[in-house]
Amino acid sequence: MIVRVGLSRQVTNKDQKTRFAPTVWLGQSVNTSSICSGYPELSNAAFLTSLGCAISRPSLRKTHFNTGLRTRLAILGPLMIDSGGFALSINPGAKWTIRNVADCIGQIDADVFVSLDYPPLMSDSGSARRSKIIASMKNFKILSERFPHKIIMPVVHGRTISEVELSISSIFRSANEPKWVGLGGMVPLLRHRYISKDISEMGAEVFIAKALSLIRKAFPSSNIHVFGAGGTRTFPAVFSLGADSADSIGWRQAAGFGSIFLPLKSQRVVKWNRDRRPPRRLLDRGDLVQLEMCRCPICNSTISIESKLSAFRVSFHNRSIHNAWTITNQSAFWPPTRSGMISMIASGALGPDWGKAANLAN
Repeated sequence: MIVRVGLSRQVTNKDQKTRFAPTVWLGQSVNTSSICSGYPELSNAAFLTSLGCAISRPSLRKTHFNTGLRTRLAILGPLMIDSGGFALSINPGAKWTIRNVADCIGQIDADVFVSLDYPPLMSDSGSARRSKIIASMKNFKILSERFPHKIIMPVVHGRTISEVELSISSIFRSANEPKWVGLGGMVPLLRHRYISKDISEMGAEVFIAKALSLIRKAFPSSNIHVFGAGGTRTFPAVFSLGADSADSIGWRQAAGFGSIFLPLKSQRVVKWNRDRRPPRRLLDRGDLVQLEMCRCPICNSTISIESKLSAFRVSFHNRSIHNAWTITNQSAFWPPTRSGMISMIASGALGPDWGKAANLAN
């Protein structure tokens, strides 16, 4: 018998730790046209959009963030609403408060709402980071009490293990079994920007592994979401270490730079100025074999590998649709269990740094 847990996980009664249906939420700005709705293969894809759009364009509060948001974005599947914490961190003068977030949550029909968190900045001192953690948890308490029938996701932050533990314990005091828990501030780490002594000494991947382990231990029944980690190399890594879902805006960004995704691989460039060196790796023979077997809406509509490559070279739209399908379906190309995935990564399939993290977690 299969039991549905939350939105992102499937488990069997006999094996509640190994069989999952991991989910990547496609990042989508509310003021950018949705291009996935016309494809049945993507009609039930999970999407994430951010109230942060209304920080840069306040008029969007009334025009978009209301009861008609799903219709405007043409979203039929799960929808997650980010609070705009990151947008606020880079635009601190914006008039954006917990009251603004609560007003939007009250109007929007969505499946998961991210609490208003305050991500640490590279320039923040340790005491400033701790103050932000405490303020973030106060916001979570306010929102979860105001909306008891909606899913409010608290977000764990920290640049040291003790800060991660402080964030977790603060969440636990407000809700000892939240349905979802987020892990934020990981994008700089995933880009190998070490921004604390703790992280530089142990390595970003090991730090992420330890943070996920602490979250899973504290909240064994919660769905764990890692912000910004939905790529075809980062998501399998964080999934193997305990995460259930992540999000990605890379499906459109990579397409804009002329690149496509393939499961368990970095971006591959298919369009660039031929007079210059390509900005990323080119497709090799093994990549072309994978591409021949691709069943995304774009690849399914063509016959030869040459026609597929031509379709990708001529159109941002075609690259985006392929990337969206690849990201949302990437787990179909993984080992069928979390334990199988972590064994594969521990053997070095995603490089030595993730291998070290997986071996420590194994």
